[in-house]
Amino acid sequence: MPTVIALDVSLSMTRPIPNPGLNSGSVITENTPTYHQVAVQGINCILDHLCKHARLEFVSLVIYSSLYEVVVDFTRDYDSIRQALHKIEHYDKTNVEGVLVAINNAFRTHWGSENYCQIICITDCGVGMGPTSLKNTIINIQNYKAQCVTAAAAVVAAAAAAATTATSTSSAATAAGDNSTTSGKPHPTENQWIGFSYPSKLSFMCLGSLATDSAFRYGTKLYQQLLDVSGQRGQLFLPRLKHEEATDESGLTGDGADGTEEDARTQRHLTRTSALEMFETMCDTNYRQFEATLRCGGYFRLEGPIVVWPAPLPYTARDVLGGETTKLMSRRLEVCGFLALADIGSPMSISRHLILPRNPGGVATVKVSTDVTIKVEHGVDGNTKQRTLSSGGPPAVGSDGIGVAATGVKNGHATLPTPEERLEADIKVFFAKSDTGSNSNSSSASGDHHHHHHHHGQHHHHQQQQQQQHHDDQLEDVNRESVCVLLHGALKVENMAALVLLGEGWYGFIYSYADGKKKSNLMLNVLPPGNDVVPWLGDLRYLGTLEDALPGENPAFPIKAEKRSYSQNIVVWIRQAGLQSDIQKVLRHAKKLPEKTQQFYKELNRLRRAALSLGFVELLEGLAHIFEREMSTLPMSASPDCALQLTHAATELRKQTNRDPKSVIHALPTKYNQLG
Repeated sequence: MPTVIALDVSLSMTRPIPNPGLNSGSVITENTPTYHQVAVQGINCILDHLCKHARLEFVSLVIYSSLYEVVVDFTRDYDSIRQALHKIEHYDKTNVEGVLVAINNAFRTHWGSENYCQIICITDCGVGMGPTSLKNTIINIQNYKAQCVTAAAAVVAAAAAAATTATSTSSAATAAGDNSTTSGKPHPTENQWIGFSYPSKLSFMCLGSLATDSAFRYGTKLYQQLLDVSGQRGQLFLPRLKHEEATDESGLTGDGADGTEEDARTQRHLTRTSALEMFETMCDTNYRQFEATLRCGGYFRLEGPIVVWPAPLPYTARDVLGGETTKLMSRRLEVCGFLALADIGSPMSISRHLILPRNPGGVATVKVSTDVTIKVEHGVDGNTKQRTLSSGGPPAVGSDGIGVAATGVKNGHATLPTPEERLEADIKVFFAKSDTGSNSNSSSASGDHHHHHHHHGQHHHHQQQQQQQHHDDQLEDVNRESVCVLLHGALKVENMAALVLLGEGWYGFIYSYADGKKKSNLMLNVLPPGNDVVPWLGDLRYLGTLEDALPGENPAFPIKAEKRSYSQNIVVWIRQAGLQSDIQKVLRHAKKLPEKTQQFYKELNRLRRAALSLGFVELLEGLAHIFEREMSTLPMSASPDCALQLTHAATELRKQTNRDPKSVIHALPTKYNQLG
C-alpha cells in the first residue's frame, strides 16, 4: 500500500503561526514556528509511525506550488526523506490540480491501476489564483460531470429510438448510436483532474485555525467541496484546539490563564501540539493494523494472533441486476486443509497480503523458582488477577476463588488442563529447571543486597531489574510458540499451501513466499468470494482427504496438471532481432548438413508453424529465397546433401498443400544422410 506525501511549498507556508500574547492580539517572536516547520514535524511524525507499525510501506515525497517536483521516489528508506526535508525551498502560488494530476500519472507508472494508494496532502488550505485556482478546478469537474450526464442521456435516447424502428433500420441506428457515443463521450484534458483512476484515499492535513483565520475557513470549504464533487474517497483533518495545549505553548500559566478574555483568545489559535496530534489521528485512522487470529486445528496451541499486511479492503461485488454486495474479511482465519502447490496452480486472486505474527497484549508470562507458571492478566477494570497451577498438582484457587489452570485459558475462558497439556508443561519445566534455579538464586541474592543498600543503590538496582525484565521479555518473545513459524516451516518444506476460510463462503491460500534467497514469509492469496472460484478444484466445501475416497474412486482433481497447453514452446517475435535470430539458427543447421538434418527440419517446422499461426505467409517465401541464395554461396567443401536439402526445403515451403500448420516437412532421403 504505497503512500504519497505532497507538501505545499507556496509562499504562504513560510508565514509564522500567530501566537497570542498577554496584552495584544498576537505576538511574533524569533522562536515562533512557521507553517512549513510544523508541516515538516508532521511528516517526521508520519515516518515515525510507519517505522513502528508499517515498515514495509513505500513512501514518496512530492512538493508543489504552481509546479511540482518529486523529491524522493517510492522508497522504504525513510531517512532519505528526512534528509530531503531540510533541503526544500519555497516557490510561488498553490496549484492543487497540477499536483493531483502528477500523482495520478506517477502512481500508475510505478504501480498500475489495481494497487491501493494513500495520498497525504499537507497544506495551509491555500486556494491559489487565476485559471489554476481551486475554485476553477471545482467548476471544471462539475462541467465534466454534466457533459457525462448529457452523453449518457443521448445514448439512452438513441437506444430507445432504435428499438422502435424495423430490424434493418435498428442495426444501422445502433451502429450510429455507438459511433455517436464513442465520439460524443467527453474526455478530460491532459492537465485536468477528475479523480484518481485507482483505489485510493486522499487526506488533506489542514494547518490553520477555523476560529481566527477567515481565509483558512474559506479554503477548507473548497477542499471539502473538491472531494464531494469529484467523488474521491478522502477526508479533511483539522487540528483540535485545546485550552491546555495553547496555554502551555503561549506561556500562560497560573491565575492569568483562568477565566480571562485572553484565555478565550488563546484557545482559538493553532499550536504545535495540536498540529502533531492531528497527524497522529490521521496515522491511527489510515494505517490501522488488521489484527486477526489464525487457527489451525482444534489444539489450542495451534492458534495465535497475527497481523495481515496490508490491511484487506472491503470487497464489493455486483450481481446481474446491478446490486452491490460488500464483504469484509473475518478477524478469525480458519485453516481447512492443505493442498500441493502443483494442484492449486495459479488461480485468480483479488489481493495478496503478508501474514506476520503478533504478540498478544495484556498478558505477561513469568517463571518462578518453584514448578509453577504464573499468568498475570490485566483486566479491563485495571485489576490484576493471578492464576496459578503447580506442576502435576491440583489446580490452585485464585483470589476470586476459582480454580484456574495456567495453561487453561482457552477462547477467553478458564478450563482445566488436559493430560496432554500437563505432560507438555512437565517437559518444559524439566528442561527449564537449571535456568529457573539460577534466576531464583540471583533474585534472592539481589534481594538480600537490596535491604543493605542506600537510596541511590535502590534506584540503581531498580533500573537493573527493569533492564533484566526487558531482556527476559525479549527472550520470552523469542521462545514463545508461534503458529506462524510452525506453519511457515511446514509449508516451505512440504511445498504445499493451506486452504483458509476468510469468511462465509470466502476462501484463500496461505503459502511460503520468498522474495529473495534469504527472506521468506507467509503469504495470503485472497480468492474472490464464492465456493467454486477455482474451476479445477471444484467446490471447495467438498474437498476431502485421500482416506475419505471410496474404493475405486479417482481421488485426482477434475483437470490433470501434467501437460498444459500454455506450457509448450511458443515462438514469440516481439522485436525484429528475435525473428532474425530464429532464421540464423536454421541457416547454421543447414550449413552442417547432413549431421544436423534432424535439427534443421525441426527448427524449420517450428518457424513455419509460427508464421502460419500469425498469418505471416510472406515469411515462407522469404525463407525459400534465402535457401536458394545459400545454395549459390556454399563452399566447395560442403556436402552435396546440403544443396539437395535446401532445394527440397524451398520447394516444400512454396507448396500450397503445406499451408496447414499441422502438416510437417520431412527430410529428403538421400545416400548421404542414410534416411533412404
